[in-house]
Amino acid sequence: MKGLFFIILISLWMIPSAAYPQEAETLFSGDINHGGYGALVFGITSVNGEVAYLRGTRGAWVMRFRDGHAVHLGLGSYRTGSNFDAVNWNITGVEQPEMRTNYGGFEVEYTNQSLNMIHFGAQALIGSGQVRYRDRDVNLEKTSDHYFVIQPGANIHLNLTNWFRISGGVFYRYAANVNLEGTSDSDLSGVSAMIGLRFGKF
Repeated sequence: MKGLFFIILISLWMIPSAAYPQEAETLFSGDINHGGYGALVFGITSVNGEVAYLRGTRGAWVMRFRDGHAVHLGLGSYRTGSNFDAVNWNITGVEQPEMRTNYGGFEVEYTNQSLNMIHFGAQALIGSGQVRYRDRDVNLEKTSDHYFVIQPGANIHLNLTNWFRISGGVFYRYAANVNLEGTSDSDLSGVSAMIGLRFGKF
């Protein structure tokens, strides 16, 4: 009899929960529009005390909230399209080489009032890069190195169509743990100016 009473009590406790299910709390909830885009990036950057041409690609998942603010989560990859000279070169018997670098990683961006024709955003990348001598046959034991990179920056965006946007921004690349003759953390760190062509659903 006690067992039957216990079963009835549990059943009565479960009925309200079934009738009014509780909605799970989530990080992103409410009225959110989802989209995504791919982008081609072109720019210039300061590296080893020189100005080098920069190019890259980006891809991101877009979460646009009801108030027009949006968060972009994705990946970015960048590389110097022109060579730059090694600096502080003191190796006897080896001619001062030219160098190149590339880097990429996870990117997050926040855009303010993204439905407005002109709007602003803040962006950051965290990842890794590689610096190397252009001539891989240079007579040295170590010809390349990997490094850690953080790149924060700010963008201004122009909505040309519902699926095409142009962005322009200024960024600072912070490089760390560089260990290769001809460059250093401070030499690989520098300011960049970039223009991006974004295609997708915003």
